[in-house]
Amino acid sequence: MEMRRALSLVLGLMLLFSGLMNAELVAGTGLTIDFSQDKWAYLRESIDSGGTWLNTKDGQYWYFRPQTGNAPVWSFGYDSTKGAMKLWEGYGGSTGHARGVVAVLNQSIVVSTNFTVTFQIFGSGANRAYVVGVLIFRKDGTVVGLRYATQGSNLEPGARDGTTYYAPVAGADTEYRFYVMNKTAIEAGFTNVTVNPLADLASKGVVLNPSDIAYIRVYFGLVLYDVNAQIWLKSITVKEETGKVVFSLKDALTGQSLTGVTVKEGNTTLGVIDDGGTLQLTKGTHTLTFEKSGYWSVTKTIDVQGDMSVSVEMYPSSAAFQFLNFPSDIQVYENSIYELTFTLSPISTQATYNTYLSLSGLSDVLEVRKDGQTISPESGKYYLGDISSPAQISIKFRAGSVGTHGFTITLTSNDAIMSKTYTTTKQVTYQVEPLPFSVQMPSEWQVGTNELRISESSGQSYLITAVLKDSQGNEVWSDSYAFSPYEAYTFQVNVPAEGSYTLELQWNGQTAVFDIQVNPAITLKTKQLTVEKGGEGVITLHFKNPSSSVQYYTIKVSGGFLPKEINQSISVAPLTEKDVSIAFAVPSELTYDAYELNVTVLQGDAVVFSDKVAVIISDSGGFNLPIAGGDNSWLIYAIAGLIVIAILAALARR
Repeated sequence: MEMRRALSLVLGLMLLFSGLMNAELVAGTGLTIDFSQDKWAYLRESIDSGGTWLNTKDGQYWYFRPQTGNAPVWSFGYDSTKGAMKLWEGYGGSTGHARGVVAVLNQSIVVSTNFTVTFQIFGSGANRAYVVGVLIFRKDGTVVGLRYATQGSNLEPGARDGTTYYAPVAGADTEYRFYVMNKTAIEAGFTNVTVNPLADLASKGVVLNPSDIAYIRVYFGLVLYDVNAQIWLKSITVKEETGKVVFSLKDALTGQSLTGVTVKEGNTTLGVIDDGGTLQLTKGTHTLTFEKSGYWSVTKTIDVQGDMSVSVEMYPSSAAFQFLNFPSDIQVYENSIYELTFTLSPISTQATYNTYLSLSGLSDVLEVRKDGQTISPESGKYYLGDISSPAQISIKFRAGSVGTHGFTITLTSNDAIMSKTYTTTKQVTYQVEPLPFSVQMPSEWQVGTNELRISESSGQSYLITAVLKDSQGNEVWSDSYAFSPYEAYTFQVNVPAEGSYTLELQWNGQTAVFDIQVNPAITLKTKQLTVEKGGEGVITLHFKNPSSSVQYYTIKVSGGFLPKEINQSISVAPLTEKDVSIAFAVPSELTYDAYELNVTVLQGDAVVFSDKVAVIISDSGGFNLPIAGGDNSWLIYAIAGLIVIAILAALARR
């Protein structure tokens, strides 16, 4: 704002030199005109009444107007001993009259919100009153005056107020008076007198909107009675109401703090700040631009009405996209499905051709959509195409176990001629919370009825719908129950067949998903066996009972060379497993060297298992050397004889 004021001052000087009598200054967060400083030396104008009673006169930088009906003798100029502008007034030897004049600074000061004015003044004399004031020039052409005065002998308000004493300062259409200054303090030394014109008007029932103000001017002066007196003005400070704005400055992709960010309003640099830095801004709307080397600039409009915080995310210049409407705090329930939705907005449409999205560290991705359309993965990437306007992206995934998890979104894109690649990377962190209820599942799921027990643990009431879906996503079972706080309920889940399933638990718009594998309760251990003609064979089955009740089965073996069906009834104790063997006789006379037997298991009248066993027929079960020809018995006798001879020879050596 200092630079802005300096520029305004330079412009003002240029206008003055071209013949304009007043310049425009901007109050902003603080405009101080200190008459002892060289930069304000041009305002040190000397002018007087020429030794005569005079109260109206125009200078270049000051003009003088009456505040009583009788003119004083006066002089005005810079007092170097005090570093202040001095206004001296005299009664000119004519008694019985109140005389007064004010010196108005011919500088238009622009304000945009509520403001305060501080006058640093000092006075001396007798039988006098000191005055400072503000003239508010409204955009409709009218002028509102506010006069702030001390109370002095013969000059206090009351009988004389509203008469020739304290006439409105010339130029003010309406004037309001406030007797608030301490004369003793002013005459003891330079004293700051601070006024709030809009608040003071409001105390009189007058509401003036800052947007109706074109500019203000300030003045100071004296009223005296049959004496000489003087008042010095050392400085004037005009400050608009401000708010302290705290800035959060982060890298939009990594979340890291940024330093050395330049903040501008228009062409004016307000400051260079780090993450957590502050600026004092006037109340009202500000359009700020944030700049940093290696980053795209960011423009943001804020409305300052007091102290506030502003968050700014800046994207590296290597990135091509902004992530808008991205959730800052992601919390999901364990095993639940979460849909992350955000807007992908091009930073520059010259850098967003041939865009691909990839996900790292996220294993259970269910779906990716662009503007509502499902995108199929290509070698682990999702092709989004050319993006010239904001696009809505949604990523649906299933959360895992309780704890803090994260993954990375990477966008790669090119310029129009594919000569440059841009990479935009976003780190995503999410917190997985425990379910608001506990879930007890069977240690092993089985075909038929399974118990699913749910206990509410959050102290809330809600409806839970349990849905069982097969591997194709078809619903095969569902049930609902309205839980009261801390209530438990057991669902009876019917599984129609072996295979892979998903169990969904739906509540309050949330869905938790569990994978379920129903393994076979019965397996055939003997898939193939070799038997001899006239011998015997055995088929073995393995039974498993994960339930809490005894299971009864009937095993049937038929087909092949069996003359009739074999039936065997068994039972399996709760939470146990065992092998069951079925023996069968093999006829001596068979046509083929291989047969197929049918194995079926029934539970009641329902077939719960069926399979086939391949039976290979062998001529004999003895040892045969692969020698062609007829009877081989002579060879056996010869070998036996050789063994006997070897034994006798060994004994003879002893």
